[in-house]
Amino acid sequence: MALRKYLRHNVKVIIFVFVIIVAVSYRKCRDTNFFSTENKTNDQLVFSKEQLSQYNGIVNDRLYLAVLGHVFDVTDGAKHYAPGSSYNYFIGKDGSRALVTGDFKDESQLKDHVLDLPCNDLSTLLHWRQTYRRKYKFMGILNGRFYDEHGKETNYFMELKSRLKQCKAEKTNMDKENLKYPPCNISWNAEEGSRVWCTKSSGGVERDWVGVPRQIFTPGEEKPRCVCINLDKQDTSTNIKKYDNCPDASTTCMVLNT
Repeated sequence: MALRKYLRHNVKVIIFVFVIIVAVSYRKCRDTNFFSTENKTNDQLVFSKEQLSQYNGIVNDRLYLAVLGHVFDVTDGAKHYAPGSSYNYFIGKDGSRALVTGDFKDESQLKDHVLDLPCNDLSTLLHWRQTYRRKYKFMGILNGRFYDEHGKETNYFMELKSRLKQCKAEKTNMDKENLKYPPCNISWNAEEGSRVWCTKSSGGVERDWVGVPRQIFTPGEEKPRCVCINLDKQDTSTNIKKYDNCPDASTTCMVLNT
C-alpha cells in the first residue's frame, strides 16, 4: 500500500526522470551510429561533408568547421561563429578559400580550392590552420578535396604540398635577392612625384652599406622595381638601369610624374 501511494503521488516525477533517461540514451546511441567504425581510420575521425554540415549549432548544438581538410570544434568561439555571427559562413564546411579572399558568400564547389592562390595567401592559410590548432579542439579530417574516405591524402593535397615546397624555394630565392638588391624607401606627393632613397635599412633589410637607387626589370613584371645597389660591388646585370636626371652616386632620386 505504501509503495502504491508513493507511486501515485510521485508519478509525474517518475515520468520526467524516465523521459530524461530515454533522451540521453537516444542521443548516445545516435552519436555512436552517426560515426560508425567505418568513419575511423587509425583512431582519427573522418567526416563526410554531410556529417560536418550537421554541426551548425542547429541540427547539432556544436559548431565545427574545416580548414584545409582539418576539422575543428569552435563552439568555444560561438560569439564569432554561431548563427547570425560574423564568421558563421565557415561553420559546417571547408571554406578555406574565403579566409584569404573574404568572399563569405561563396557556396560553390571551389570554396576549398586553393592551388591557384599566390604563395603569400597559402602561407596565410597555413597560419590560420595553426591558429585553429592552438585555440580549438582538433576533431578529425574531412573526406573531400584533401582527404579520401579512408583518411588518406588525395592527389590534390599532394599537389598542394608540392606547391608549398615551391613557395618555400621562391621565398628563399627572394630573400637572397633582397639581400643583394634591397628595396628602396619610397614616398610620393602630387607636386614632385615619387622620391626614392636608400639607407642601411631601406626596404626593411638591415645591412652595413647604404647603396644607390636603381631600377631593376624582372621578366614577367610590367613595371621595374626600385632597389638599392652597392656601388662597391661591380654589378653587370643588364636588367638594372639608372634613373634619369639622378647623379650616379646619389642616395636619393626623384622620379617625376608622367
